[in-house]
Amino acid sequence: MAPESNETTSLLAVKSIAAYRVYPQRFYILFVFSFLSFNQCMMWLTFSPIARSTETYYNVTEATVDLLLNWGPIIFIPCLPLTSILLNQANGLRYCVLLLAIADFFGALSRILPSIIFSSSHPNFSSFALPFIHVGQILNAACGPLVMAPVSQLSCLWFAPHERTRATTVAIFANYLGSGVGFAISPLIVSEPEYVPRLLYIHFGLAFAACVFSLVYFPAQPPTAPSAAAELLVKNPAGGETSHNWRTFLRDIWKCLTTPSFVLLSTAGGLLYGTFGAWTGLYDVLLEPEHYTEGQAGWFGFGSTIAAIIGGLGLGHLADTRRFQHSLKILILISLIGCLLAIVWFELSVRSLFYDKHILSSTVLTIGLSTGLAGLFSGAASPLIYEALAEIMYPLPESLSASILVQWINVVTLVFLFVAPNREKLVNFLVLVVCTVCIVIILVTRFTYKRRDEDERKRLEKERNQIIGENSGNAINSQEYDEISD
Repeated sequence: MAPESNETTSLLAVKSIAAYRVYPQRFYILFVFSFLSFNQCMMWLTFSPIARSTETYYNVTEATVDLLLNWGPIIFIPCLPLTSILLNQANGLRYCVLLLAIADFFGALSRILPSIIFSSSHPNFSSFALPFIHVGQILNAACGPLVMAPVSQLSCLWFAPHERTRATTVAIFANYLGSGVGFAISPLIVSEPEYVPRLLYIHFGLAFAACVFSLVYFPAQPPTAPSAAAELLVKNPAGGETSHNWRTFLRDIWKCLTTPSFVLLSTAGGLLYGTFGAWTGLYDVLLEPEHYTEGQAGWFGFGSTIAAIIGGLGLGHLADTRRFQHSLKILILISLIGCLLAIVWFELSVRSLFYDKHILSSTVLTIGLSTGLAGLFSGAASPLIYEALAEIMYPLPESLSASILVQWINVVTLVFLFVAPNREKLVNFLVLVVCTVCIVIILVTRFTYKRRDEDERKRLEKERNQIIGENSGNAINSQEYDEISD
């Protein structure tokens, strides 16, 4: 072969060397985090799908069961700023995951202790058990920020730019899957009130397994960064100035809240998913006048959750392709329009605030399809909003933008939890209004792709330096490199 041909071949081989490297461990990291997130949400919903059995077993009222659920957003809101500060310390992701694993384990342990120490027939069982149950739910609620805030940061730190949206999707929807599975299997396990401890023991076993996985292996970061954005996270954590943690945090919050694009998009995401979460929780009440059972409503909710996961994974894969990496706005808009149409279909199939008889046919098939499509399209948009916020606020840490978004979601959810009792038709109408408003907000939002553009610039620069450095003996100059790159 001619020398010129050999030289060209060697240059092409050097060009194929990746500027950044990813490691197989990233899939284990994502699995452990997703497992913890799955457990956290399933434990949070423990008593709501089995409310009647819980009331009988612990001799409590419906208000107490509601409080056990409401600890989630109540504790989430004050704990989120502390999580955000911890997450942006050096090795912050590792500390957050270990704290999540240990706190959820002790929360699960606290809930089973009364059943171990006392028999449910003991006259003081209820008064003894309730404090332990509340402590367990509060510990679990405090873990909420630890599973929601790090999702974008974990994907950025461990995954390549063309994998990030899918990794974020998995991390987000593991939590959703926990709620879906909880609603589906909890009533099957607790067929009688005396079987409540069985469910608590299952949760304890899952929490123990996840804790072991986390303690055995969960490194702070990969050996080398997979992207320029990950390099920034490793070298310059936001909390690097230890004496100014709160000042740095508040300064970054202010920067987010004075960026119009961020404010618009985070408000739309918070309103949409806070309202949507409250709405899906009312399926049983909304469908009762149409003569659907609680079991059927639970399966509609489960189907909607699974559809959301499918939608998120499908659109996340599309958003990771080179052609659509700068098309987050149009993908989000298409998803929300699809979600709006599905909600309209559902609302025309049930009684509403304005009419006492459904307009379209109301069958298991039509309700299942409408709720499934609403879940599919809302789920498809969710990880894209997380990623778009991280893009807009780069180089601020991804956990900060995610934290503000989930704080909005929990505030809106908490408001709707107080509005919802005896106002289910109003909530049914508001979800339609909110979805429409969110579409308008996103239409006027300006999307930027600072992180992806910087990743691409740094990648090309690093490849160029590698090629020029490794072939300096062949006297390759910048013009020759550009010709090879083209």
